[in-house]
Amino acid sequence: MTANAALFAPLICTGRVEETHDTATFTFRAANQSPFAYKAGQFITFEVEVADQKLHRAYSLSSSPCQPDQVAITVKRVPGGKVSNHLLDHLRPGHMLPGMAPAGEFNALDCPRTDKVLLFSAGSGITPCISIARWLLANGPGCEIDFVYSARNADQVIMAAELDRLAAQDERFRLHRVLGQPAREGDLQGRLDRALFDRIVTEVAGKTLFTCGPESYMAAVVEFAHARGMPAELIHQESFVPASANDAGASSGAQFQLQAPRFGKTVTVTDGQTLLEAMESAGLPVIGACRSGVCGSCKCQLLAGEVEASSTATLTEDEIVAGYRLACSSTIRSDLVVEL
Repeated sequence: MTANAALFAPLICTGRVEETHDTATFTFRAANQSPFAYKAGQFITFEVEVADQKLHRAYSLSSSPCQPDQVAITVKRVPGGKVSNHLLDHLRPGHMLPGMAPAGEFNALDCPRTDKVLLFSAGSGITPCISIARWLLANGPGCEIDFVYSARNADQVIMAAELDRLAAQDERFRLHRVLGQPAREGDLQGRLDRALFDRIVTEVAGKTLFTCGPESYMAAVVEFAHARGMPAELIHQESFVPASANDAGASSGAQFQLQAPRFGKTVTVTDGQTLLEAMESAGLPVIGACRSGVCGSCKCQLLAGEVEASSTATLTEDEIVAGYRLACSSTIRSDLVVEL
């Protein structure tokens, strides 16, 4: 048992739906039948064994909290994606995966919002957005949703049938498909640019924007929204982008010692290396799920030494004062003593 084993609970895969040729939705229930408590837009972290190595990855939930007996994630195959590709190749109903409790600040309750919501997504970034849409339609009688989804062609539209169902079932849900190759009347052609954004979003007053997708896509959407005068507090974006060892500044090349007394470990580390990278290379049982400073799974306590932190998301003020840091977002700057 690892030091973090208590954070995980067994989840049973109860269903698998092929969304596209390289994407599938998996549903899960808790092995002990307990309900899930989460907010639309949040993610869940799984522990997956691949080639005798335990890896941790965070996936946004595509399900709605309105059905607390189960959760769902939608996974897309990616080049070099150890965990995602493993799940698509091997995960079937009846299989068990350890999962953490859902978490995440990108959600329909904690993010300031109005009743008029713009949901912009591309590729697998649809997952938190469709969760938010499903929840709002069930719980916000006054809500209005413009759901904008970008893909290369119709064959790559994830959850195409569900999007069409929502659009046909509820007039409050307006679907805008932006495709490189339009397949039907109403599809918008090309990449999302400022002109297309303005065509879809004719008015920004009183609206809230949520976006998820590739970094370049989200950056463009946020830029377009800012240019139209949308308040920053009503623009929300989600991404899991691994922190870079260079994010906090250049490395001097100096070497330091990292100690983890509880595990009897002392290893040599390099200035500018992330604490997560160093702890993983030392074989310490740290969980690096999102690897971008948003999920909090790699929280550890710094007993001595100095790091540069690029994110303190999920940490309280008391935890920060007590020396807690997010390992994935902490760049090593001196000898360190850490505790898990």
